Amino acid sequence: MPNGPKMSEANVYERIRPLLIKAPVPLEQIARSLGLAVEMSANLEQGISGEIACENGRYKISTASSEHPYRQRFTLAHELGHFALHRSLIGNGLDDNKMYRSDAHIGKYANSEIKLVHERQANAFAAKILMPRELLEAEIAKEKSTLGSSKAPLTKLYRTFQVSPSAMQWRLKNLGLSEQVDMDS
Repeated sequence: MPNGPKMSEANVYERIRPLLIKAPVPLEQIARSLGLAVEMSANLEQGISGEIACENGRYKISTASSEHPYRQRFTLAHELGHFALHRSLIGNGLDDNKMYRSDAHIGKYANSEIKLVHERQANAFAAKILMPRELLEAEIAKEKSTLGSSKAPLTKLYRTFQVSPSAMQWRLKNLGLSEQVDMDS
């Protein structure tokens, strides 16, 4: 029952783990496996990167057509984080602006229930599913071996995982893997 009782982050993560086996992770498939509808490249109001809305008990995530595809992927993962972690706070929906803030008073779903701490939690969840530790470590090892180098190129990593360079840099830093990557490449 995808839209039924609240699933914890651990439950959602365990449920989607079988889909986190290859980069880039299939985010739309993940969302649909949780019972969510997805609209990539939606015509959202200016300044809105993404939204999650609930109508008749069904959730739908939309990402802005004005955003780069890698940014859209992060936004989709971020909104999945809200679904997994903050469903009781979503109400009819919430919009996230370009800084991933829900109380921007723009868009259809300004939501003052979602605080900065919730946005940070959704970002952390997004990073965890977009760049799973095991896949990232394996890709770093593969690149180092292929190149015969002590470091993997950042460019190759963010393109493989289809995330922005800054998202990859943050994830590497948070996992303590930065020293294994050439951050200038």
